[in-house]
Amino acid sequence: MMNFVRKCFIFILFLCAFFSYSYELEKMSGISLVIGNDIILDSEIKSDKKSFCADVLNDFFIQKLMLYHAKKDKSIQINNKELESKTQALLSEMRKKYINQKEFLTQFETEDFLKELSKEIENKQYIEKIYNKITEDVEASPQEVKHFFTKKQNKIPYTSKKICISYAIFYPKLSKTNKKKIIDFLNQIKKEIHSDIDFSAKAIFFSEDDYSAFKGGVMKGVKINNIPIELGRFILSLKEGEISEPFETDLGFHLIKLEKKRKDEIDFRHILIKPKYSKYELYKTKLFLESFRKDILIHKIDLDKIPKLLNNNKIVDVVWKNKIWIDEDQLSKKMKKIFVFLKKGKITNLYKETINGKEAFFIIKLLDEIPSKPLSFEKNYTILKDIVISIKKRDKIKNWAKEILKKTYYEKINC
Repeated sequence: MMNFVRKCFIFILFLCAFFSYSYELEKMSGISLVIGNDIILDSEIKSDKKSFCADVLNDFFIQKLMLYHAKKDKSIQINNKELESKTQALLSEMRKKYINQKEFLTQFETEDFLKELSKEIENKQYIEKIYNKITEDVEASPQEVKHFFTKKQNKIPYTSKKICISYAIFYPKLSKTNKKKIIDFLNQIKKEIHSDIDFSAKAIFFSEDDYSAFKGGVMKGVKINNIPIELGRFILSLKEGEISEPFETDLGFHLIKLEKKRKDEIDFRHILIKPKYSKYELYKTKLFLESFRKDILIHKIDLDKIPKLLNNNKIVDVVWKNKIWIDEDQLSKKMKKIFVFLKKGKITNLYKETINGKEAFFIIKLLDEIPSKPLSFEKNYTILKDIVISIKKRDKIKNWAKEILKKTYYEKINC
């Protein structure tokens, strides 16, 4: 009997060990790399798996190596305010890509989004700080810069092409029905606010003010002279602690609570909802503007007359800019394509862009252009020097990685 029990016990131990080993194998199958006690999963490697396995010191590996040693370095500390600021800035950029606010909120709510994003930014800060620490003494003399660009394989870069343009931006006018929906929505939010905590929660989830939303809508120490006149008029009409009725400005629809009013600055809380246009409103605007553009061409009307011509129309609001110089590199991909075949003095076809989450239509006139040309040592020495320094820094990081690798435990598993 004892033998039977012993055999059963051994068999159970074997099963436990087998399943534990199988589980470990399954876990290991998702691991690409171990650096020290940090595990890097297959899903983290966005680059080509073959090149990752072939090259020990690829960029991804070096970054992970830098992150591991930055966290061990006691002289490297992450500032929480800086982390919060960078997280907020990145969220603002991401938010601009979502015309549909609910779509953004769905992603935000279901994926523990903010926590993961904050961790990713914190890691980038660690890498940035150790990068700066390793490369802080890298410099380049004028002789080095000149020698670098006299080599055949190192071609002198070109300046970006500059263009001078005038343009009109057309925003569809919101229908009365859509306006009422937004105002009703803000009125409902106002009814549900019973404390500053309530206001903060509503701002985080619904406000489209990129600057204040993720701080709970709080705006502190704002200079009264810096507030747009229309917005300031509503804020300054409030008493301390009072929440405004929903109101509209060029920025969108607002709900404001005045916190503190001092001599030349104020603290307030802010919820902003930007207009969302229906497909019909966009279609109606497009038809109207295409017809209007034909009139401009037929009657040879200058673009600077557009605001006056459309002053009392019921379809669009117009923003006009005259004689603006801009680098071609600053244009969106869509806009760059438009200028490829556009001649001086001609205007573009009507096209649509999203600006700060608002859909708009453009008409642009090309006035002048300065073609790109090679950078010169006399006029562009600083730019050329920065290029050489960045290459020297990259080489120094690679050399650091080679040396530090000798003192670091690492293993590539799924290669």
